[in-house]
Amino acid sequence: MRRRARPIGDIVVTPRSLSDYRDMFLLGDGDLLGGPILDCPGGASPFGAQVRARGGAVVSVDPEYHRPLDELVERVRADLERTAAWMDANPGNFDWSYLGSPRAVTRAFELAAELFATDYAPDGRRYVAAGLPALPFADRRFRLTLSSHLLFSYPAHLDFDAHVASLLELVRVTAGEVRVYPLVDTAGRPYPRLEEVRAALAGQGVDSQVRVARCAWQPGGDRLLACWRRAGPDRAAVTRG
Repeated sequence: MRRRARPIGDIVVTPRSLSDYRDMFLLGDGDLLGGPILDCPGGASPFGAQVRARGGAVVSVDPEYHRPLDELVERVRADLERTAAWMDANPGNFDWSYLGSPRAVTRAFELAAELFATDYAPDGRRYVAAGLPALPFADRRFRLTLSSHLLFSYPAHLDFDAHVASLLELVRVTAGEVRVYPLVDTAGRPYPRLEEVRAALAGQGVDSQVRVARCAWQPGGDRLLACWRRAGPDRAAVTRG
């Protein structure tokens, strides 16, 4: 029987590239270039920089963006070291058919972090220092919202009410879909109250759907949750990759 990993513990700030986002969130070119995207939390991911280089519009949001570049780089470096040690200690918890190897993941993270660092500035426009469940944006400000490796990933840090409140806030600022990945915690365990969360959202006029992503960082972790305002007039404009 495969031994389950221990959770990583405190929340880590990670860098994930555009190719990762395409796979996690089923993104096609229409998604990337069709209107403003919210990346929340953005962490140290260069996704925004890469999409803007292609002519798209992305706003990245993270509580860590209150830091100047040197402080944020130091935080990311420490988190990458902790993540590498955690992967080495728990190799059975990862889908290496997708990831390759612990060294490949670490190197990909390092390269993504370097690209992020060349673009990052706490400017309040491209990079906004804020966090869930309260975002400083108007209703329906974004066409598409992406949220990776926070919600459902850290149930010891975010309780049921925090999940519902955060998802409702993401839906509030989004004209089309909110997509959240993954639906397992850092030990690979499915979030046990997912259907209760979906029921709570439905009670607030928010529909949702579980979809199969194009990747699995962990065995069984190949699911995303898509949410949208019921009968929202802009939903049909959001494409699927």
